[in-house]
Amino acid sequence: MAQKAKTPPEPVKPAKLQANTAGAWKDVARFDVADEEACACVMNAARDIGFHATHDVKFRVVRDDALNEPLMTWTKQDGWKEWRHAGH
Repeated sequence: MAQKAKTPPEPVKPAKLQANTAGAWKDVARFDVADEEACACVMNAARDIGFHATHDVKFRVVRDDALNEPLMTWTKQDGWKEWRHAGH
């Protein structure tokens, strides 16, 4: 008999990984930024994809809410950086 997958716990700090390849941000995956292991895995996977992509791609981690407030951004040139509002 097949086992049923366990339902993951509710995230403490829900976030989303988003990618931009053509001028618009698209959701890639949801995860809990409070889970250090999950967060590191998601960000490392995005970095690896970005380094090997043959086209320009950017990633960002945003809060998983109505505002999608950016927390971190990634580019091939700069790697992961904490996002700051313009003028700060």
